[in-house]
Amino acid sequence: MASSMTMTASFFGGAVAAKPAAGTTRRSQLAVRASMDLEKAAEESSNTRRGLVLAGMAAAAASSVAKVAMADDAKKTLSSDDWTPIPNPAAPELDQIAMFAVSEYNKKEKKSLVYEFVFNGETQEDAGVRYRLLISVSDGQPRVNNFETVVYCQAKPTLVDLIYFEPR
Repeated sequence: MASSMTMTASFFGGAVAAKPAAGTTRRSQLAVRASMDLEKAAEESSNTRRGLVLAGMAAAAASSVAKVAMADDAKKTLSSDDWTPIPNPAAPELDQIAMFAVSEYNKKEKKSLVYEFVFNGETQEDAGVRYRLLISVSDGQPRVNNFETVVYCQAKPTLVDLIYFEPR
């Protein structure tokens, strides 16, 4: 809060000094109203911030539950027999899906596998498409390693998720 100052002069007209105004000085109505508006705005922004944090936490919780449910569902269907063979495992879109799988595996497991090629694949459709791919990867050694991976892709809302990635 800014304090009011009054000016005084010496008896002989010398130096002018500033001193605080008397304690009975009242703030103007405009200053009081501005102060109240500021307090109200601070309270509203605090409530807004709190609401955004709660909404974010709720969204994260819902997303986690959905991912767990989807992962459980995907694991159940890995063994089912309604997979359709992919006629051309060398298709460019399968390369992208396989590269995604290797990249995600490397991030999670802190590995440095390098994608080579897809040599076999199957799909399974429901709300999205599951791709079960047999891929070759290298790990810097002369030998090539084969892995089986399952990636779930959904168009709307856009979702690509690594479900399974194991040596074969």
